[in-house]
Amino acid sequence: MSHAPHPPLTDPLQRLVGMIRDRTGNVIPASRLPFLEEVAKRRAHGKGLGTIEGYVCALETDALRDEWPQLIPLVTIKESYFFRAPQQWEVIRKQVLPELIQARGQTTLRIWSAACARGEEPATLAMILSEDKSFAHVGWSILATDVDEEALAGARLGLYGDRAVGQVPPDLLERYFSRRGKLYELSAELRSRITFQPLNLAHPPFQLPAPEIDLILLRNVLIYFRRPLQRKVVQQVGQLLARDGYLFLGASETLWQVQDELEPVDLGSCFCYRHRKAPATQAPPKRDRPPVTVQPVTRIEPARPAPKLAVPAPRREALVPAPAPKKAPAVSPLSVQERLLLAARHLAENQIEEAGRAIEQVLAVDPSEPAAHALEGFLHDVTGRTDDAIASYRAALYLDPELYQVRVLLADCLLRLGNRGRAEHQYREVLAHLGNGRERNLVVLGELPFPDRVRAQRRCRQVLGGG
Repeated sequence: MSHAPHPPLTDPLQRLVGMIRDRTGNVIPASRLPFLEEVAKRRAHGKGLGTIEGYVCALETDALRDEWPQLIPLVTIKESYFFRAPQQWEVIRKQVLPELIQARGQTTLRIWSAACARGEEPATLAMILSEDKSFAHVGWSILATDVDEEALAGARLGLYGDRAVGQVPPDLLERYFSRRGKLYELSAELRSRITFQPLNLAHPPFQLPAPEIDLILLRNVLIYFRRPLQRKVVQQVGQLLARDGYLFLGASETLWQVQDELEPVDLGSCFCYRHRKAPATQAPPKRDRPPVTVQPVTRIEPARPAPKLAVPAPRREALVPAPAPKKAPAVSPLSVQERLLLAARHLAENQIEEAGRAIEQVLAVDPSEPAAHALEGFLHDVTGRTDDAIASYRAALYLDPELYQVRVLLADCLLRLGNRGRAEHQYREVLAHLGNGRERNLVVLGELPFPDRVRAQRRCRQVLGGG
């Protein structure tokens, strides 16, 4: 994907970016640097320091001890709303919670919303648990944490605007919210079931009240962290997750090349992560409860032999390198776009390890780049890791739903695994995008056999029986 060039960072702004990363774990993307510069100028003026240089120096020398609680809310992303990613909530309500509750018996169900922002995520869970009468006999507790104490204060108040409650079903909106002028107030009863606590995920280990958690929501957090911090965070989260517990990430996130302890589990409309070899037919031994039988979750199949890509089904000879251009003298580190082009070239030349390294470097710098996830999916695809390919393709489509070529490859993966219904849904989505003129091409493909518009339509109609 193309990016507009950004002016070079000034030295104090570079230092501020580094301090924010060290303090919160958040990587400030290039697209937000002008915004950060404006924020720094305003804060410097407000503190009587005049320049960004003076402001950054004061932060570095700890002369502004009360400044971080003011700055963090301005630079961290808190975009959220109730019932965000509805496919995950549907699976949690219908499958995950019933299985956990059956396994726990009378034991309290423990849930952790690890980056709760203003509380929309834990409150959604509280509504689901309160609303379903089959959960009425179950004790449950929700711990909600965030690095932003201002956001936590807002969560405790429970006041939300129209956008935040826009996806709440009307009957739940009436039952659990009261109108307060232009705002909606979450019921005090629901808020009382949630414990809000400040916690900085960038500085493990974490001190939580419960030694093991049954359900952890770590959604849309790792995407802002660099790879080393991702590994530290996931290691700690894995230690806190119950042996038969569930971990949900954001739709654009994956633990591939981050850790090996947790494995992806296909829940139908979305993925979660669980401990490898987690008990599926009996309760774990850590808690006292009678033995029960839990309906096992459908797990992703082991890696298969390298697939024949269906769009088109290329032979290995098809990945023939174009004449490599002469290398220019190294004058500066490669940009994200250059690394993407390099990864595509490596894939076209069947240089799998080199392609993997280039893709990993892009994701470490900018994990919100959909083209990197698309190429990562293609790498998994040609090496037979169909389950990981599906996760990567989904991540790319979460970030840019109009990448029709990626959606065709996702549909082909689902079809190979026997999930025809879900595959057909994706093929129809492709045709809808192409029919409405909303499709977008990847521009970093090089010689890779991604389908063009005509071949994509032909492939979809072939599977759907329309040509």
